[in-house]
Order: sequence, then C-alpha cells, then structure tokens
Amino acid sequence: MNDIEKRTNRLKRYSSVEERIIGKTAENKPLKMFTMGNGDKTALIIGVPHSDEPLGSLVTTYFIDWLAKHSEANFFGWRWLIIPVLEQRGMRMNEGWFNNITSLVDTAKCYFREPTENQYEWTFPFQYKDYRWVHPRPESNAVKEILKVEKPDLLCNLHHCGYYNTYFYFSRDLPKAYPRLRDLSSNLGLSLSTSSPDVPFGKILEPGFYQMYGLKDYIDYYTLHDPDNLLTMRRGASSDEWYQSNIGGFSFNCEVPLFSTSIATDENLSNRKLKSILQTKNKKMANTIEYCIDVLNILEPFFSSCDPVLLGSVLKHVANAKLDLENTTPQTKAEKNSNATNFEVFENDLMVDVTDLLLLGQIRRVTETIQRNLKNNNIGLIIERIDKKIVALAKKIDNRGEFTPIPLQKIVKMQLGSILIVADVLSNNV
Repeated sequence: MNDIEKRTNRLKRYSSVEERIIGKTAENKPLKMFTMGNGDKTALIIGVPHSDEPLGSLVTTYFIDWLAKHSEANFFGWRWLIIPVLEQRGMRMNEGWFNNITSLVDTAKCYFREPTENQYEWTFPFQYKDYRWVHPRPESNAVKEILKVEKPDLLCNLHHCGYYNTYFYFSRDLPKAYPRLRDLSSNLGLSLSTSSPDVPFGKILEPGFYQMYGLKDYIDYYTLHDPDNLLTMRRGASSDEWYQSNIGGFSFNCEVPLFSTSIATDENLSNRKLKSILQTKNKKMANTIEYCIDVLNILEPFFSSCDPVLLGSVLKHVANAKLDLENTTPQTKAEKNSNATNFEVFENDLMVDVTDLLLLGQIRRVTETIQRNLKNNNIGLIIERIDKKIVALAKKIDNRGEFTPIPLQKIVKMQLGSILIVADVLSNNV
C-alpha cells in the first residue's frame, strides 16, 4: 500500500489528472478516485475489489500514468474514473506474501480475505422477494454514490482468479469483443477457460465468456432447488448487480490468473469418478474445519489479545465453511457415479487443498497475534503444530499442482487490453 500511495501521489503532477476523495474506507481513511479525459462516454475502473487481489493497483496506476504521458492517445475518446485501491485495509493485511508469491507457505501465513458478508463486492443494498440487505461497507456506499452521480457507460472491477485460466464475466452478450479478446489472450500466452460456469445457474456466452450473475439469481435458484440455503445466506448485491439494476450501461470483469499449471483443466473426461472425488473433498473439508474449531476453542480465553478484524474474519470463515459443508453433503450423496471432467478433478481435489491451506494460514495468524501479545509457551506450541500442517500441505500442492507464476507484465497487459477492447467496441457499437 505504501508503494501504491507513492505512485498515486506522483500522479498529482499531471495537469490532466484530477484527484477526488469520494468517501471513507472501512478503517475511516480517505478513498481516492482519479479522473481524466473528457470523452462522451465514461468508464469507472476499480482496483483491488477484494483484499487478496492486489493486481488492480498496478493496472490502474500504470494506466493513469500512461494516459497522462501520451496526450496523442486523447484518452482513447473516453472519460476515465479510476480507483486504484478499493479494499485498502485488506490489501495491507495481505502484504506479507506480495514479494514471494511462489511460496505457498508464505502466502498461507500472510493471507487475508474478508468474509463474503463483509466484502465490498457483496454488500450493496438489495431487496428482492422476502430478502433484504442494508449493511453496505463504506466503500460500497462511496462507489454507489459515484455510480448514481456519474452514471458511467462502463464499469470494470479488476479481479484475478489465482490458479484458474483467464475468463470473463459480461453483463450482456458482446459478440464483437470476443474474437479480439481471444486474440489478446492467445498473443499473451494466457489460456482462456473452457470449464463450466462456477454456479449451477451460470450461462456461457461463448467459451471463456460467462453471463454475469448476482444475488437475485442465487435466490431464484435456491427457491426452486435448495430452499434451506436461503436461511443461511448473508450478503448483499454485487457492484455490477446494483449498477445494472439502477443505472444500466455495460459491466465486465476480466479474471486473470497469477499462476499457470501443466495439469489438464479442460472438460474432457478423466478416469476418476466424480462422486468419489466429492466424498473425499467433503472428508478433507470436515477434517480441516474440525481442526480449526479445536484450535479456536483452545484460544477462546485469549481472544481479547487478538486483532478484532482478523479474529472476526476467521470466525466467520470457519462458520461459513461449516455451513457450506452441510449444504454440499446431501448433494454429494445424490450425485451419480459418472466420470469427472479434468476441471472437476482440479477444482474438487487440488483446489480444495489450496482452500484448506489458506484457512489454516488464517488460523495461524490469529494464533500468532495472540502469542505476540501474551508470549505463552502453550500457544507457541500450537503455532508449531499449525506450521507443520501448512508446510506438509503446501508441499503436497506444489508437487501435484506444478504451478508456475505468470509474469506480471502479461497479466497487466491482459487486463488493460481487455478494458481498451471493450471500450472500443462499446464506442463503435452504436
């Protein structure tokens, strides 16, 4: 965050760049937005929409600097509203792994992500049928007001997807963009995803391009297929859903990976049975959740010595993981004994280990903050035991995943190129 703040402070020297304070963050710090250009169409670009997705801070600051230095580009005919870092607190809490992303151990020990009900992206006001959400984050309120006042033609939150292939979410079908985005992805050596949508009600526009969805879609699906899930759902609308419902325009996300893998992640059938994979997945999740609960029970008398944001986040993550497991177990029992696709093996086997690793890492952070304040020998022993689990699981993932970090230049180019391609198509799609 300090490096990004230095970058943004340097942007003030450009006469074409206007800095605006649009609200406050969750820790009551100023939320900055930079404005430039005077085109007929307006785009709102948001970096770091999730605390563990820092890439957008590089994309946005580079883009502002480039536009300011290249007046001949004339801002590509657009007016740009750019927020370099939305979730500032969470980004700071993740800084420990930024300089060593190849180490799963370091990533786990320094990892932080807000629970769904505390994220900017899922706390916009929402009301549909009997469900109502009125608990927005300060950042959500700030973005909502910008959307209301500016009514941008384009909204783009800069997400990344970690270990998965590149994919897009579009608010509506935009066929003229697909060939150009496929070419961009191919030229950069970034494979587009060929997997099914990540939700059962998802819609594929074209391979690698998915219809954006929101809370309304969850409610409609659960009402028909899994009503019990409605009782435990705690979240608001996403920024895109609120924007589409109240403003209109076009929104999209370009989800880029940080790593590539030689493991097959396509839709071809493997020689493994999906039901067996899901049963093993549930057992692994249950064991991890049970271990985390046992550790938290031991630590409970010392909770007052822990960072409240970190502790509250971990307690919600464990509770949500337990609910997810309870909801998926009946589905597993009903699953037919068909062969799994390569992607289903990847997602429900290897990526479950990654999820478990990150949960163990967050439990370790709680334990470590308590130990830092109390210097208790017994708590120190707990940290040692968690460390052994983290190291063993990270080694297992490394050996099986064969993950290789993708050069940052490539993924920055992918996101910036996507923004400019979509903006160009929208400009000419009159």
